[in-house]
Amino acid sequence: MDYSDNKKEVGGTQSIGRATEILRVIAASDGMGFGLGEIAERSGIERPTVHRILRRLTAESMLVQNPLTRNYHLGPLLYELGLAASSSVPAQQLCKEALQELSGITGDSAFLTVRSGHDVVCLDRAEGHFPIRVLNLGVGQRRPLGCGAGSIALLSAMSDEQVEKILLKNKALLTARAEPPINEFMQIVGQARTQGYATKDAPDLPVRSLSMPVRDAYGNGICALSVSTLTVRVEQNHDKMVGALRRITEALALKIRGSLIFKDV
Repeated sequence: MDYSDNKKEVGGTQSIGRATEILRVIAASDGMGFGLGEIAERSGIERPTVHRILRRLTAESMLVQNPLTRNYHLGPLLYELGLAASSSVPAQQLCKEALQELSGITGDSAFLTVRSGHDVVCLDRAEGHFPIRVLNLGVGQRRPLGCGAGSIALLSAMSDEQVEKILLKNKALLTARAEPPINEFMQIVGQARTQGYATKDAPDLPVRSLSMPVRDAYGNGICALSVSTLTVRVEQNHDKMVGALRRITEALALKIRGSLIFKDV
């Protein structure tokens, strides 16, 4: 029996997985880009393999390299593909309406985040009418799962085993962002499950965020809605904000499930 085709398929699949991981690492650089060494360290892929993949992705315009810093950045082809791609969240127009409603009720900034591998990505945001606006997350910005209230909300919809695996994977990145150790973080996730919502204070600003997961029919987190504002405003309007979050996320979950059922018929 000839196993050569199977070996080629496995090798090709592995290369795709590695290339995808490298793209995720670079996307998490907040626009600063990363050099070869840092990409290898963050991805856990051997340096020669990373170098080979970077050269090919650059040749395909998926990446560009800054000639001065030698850092790699996402390239124009990814932007073009993104324009043609379907939304990673079903019925994203429904999510946009929910964000606008949330920011309108609270008067503060509202955010839509989704999981992407071991990261969380901001897909959309809405600004409230309160004059001091907290815009701590830009559309398209990527952070390691475990960073921010939206991350905690999404993790709270997972099993402890899944959460621990993700936190171990992101341990170095979370430590660099002064996030708590894994055992403490597991308690934070457990508290979010008990409360039904996640709370996160900014480390260096008087800012607090509240977040809840939007769940599918099986209880899995589809996405998360968050509201961020001054800590004092959360303390003054806590019940109102939590109530609005709960009502809007539950209504959004029902609408998304309905749209999927309708789409499948």
